[in-house]
Amino acid sequence: MHKRSVAVFCFVSASFLLSSCGGGGSGGSGGPGNSVGTVPTYSFVAPVVGAQSLYAETIVDNLNNTLNRSLVYDVTAVNADGSFTHTESDPSNDSITSGSVTYTIYPATQNYNSVGQLTSTTVTPPGSSTTCLYSPHAGGAPSPLSVGQTWSFAFTTNCTSMAGSTSQPSMVLAESQSGALVDMESITVPAGTFNAYKLQSTTTWTTAAGTTVTETTTNWRDASGYTRSLKEVSTFIYSGAAPAQGSTVTEMQVLQSYH
Repeated sequence: MHKRSVAVFCFVSASFLLSSCGGGGSGGSGGPGNSVGTVPTYSFVAPVVGAQSLYAETIVDNLNNTLNRSLVYDVTAVNADGSFTHTESDPSNDSITSGSVTYTIYPATQNYNSVGQLTSTTVTPPGSSTTCLYSPHAGGAPSPLSVGQTWSFAFTTNCTSMAGSTSQPSMVLAESQSGALVDMESITVPAGTFNAYKLQSTTTWTTAAGTTVTETTTNWRDASGYTRSLKEVSTFIYSGAAPAQGSTVTEMQVLQSYH
């Protein structure tokens, strides 16, 4: 999952900031936990076509407003090398404004590599589109990864927008992420009770306005065979230039149902 939603557009003073991709891994699947007596290992396996996950998302912003909505992820393609594609949508099609930020989840198509790390996203608001490329890939746990192991890497997000047939200036962000598989534990969410991998990560980037954002994420993923995200909690700390009024402070996604 998706880590957090890359299809969220925040419109601030007629410009937008497209959310970065951090978190403990992207919306795919992984192998089951190891047998008793061995070190538990996260091992990514591609999802199946037709898999769907429904999440409830709660955002608290820096105006102390709480925003609630739903997210649906549908796997639409799985390639022979294990890379895959899924779509993201909001069943309610809500547009929520807080301060100078408008949160809208437009339809999005997201592509992942064979270990479930995001490589590109295309978001399609009415009359326009934005494509973001992540080089070499966006954040997320490598695979395989044993409890106690860590990762660290840098990546670049390059987003280009089209309004009709007119290309808009690109947005380029340099980002870094470090993380670890810290434990395995039982977790209960509305979709059920699961044995879960617990992943933690920290992602940092600086916006064009000069605001440095540090996102700290804890992600629990199903270890019983199909490791979709079960719950993800992120906090955002801002430094440098002041963030927009209405910017996200905490974000939580919790699995409601799946098939």
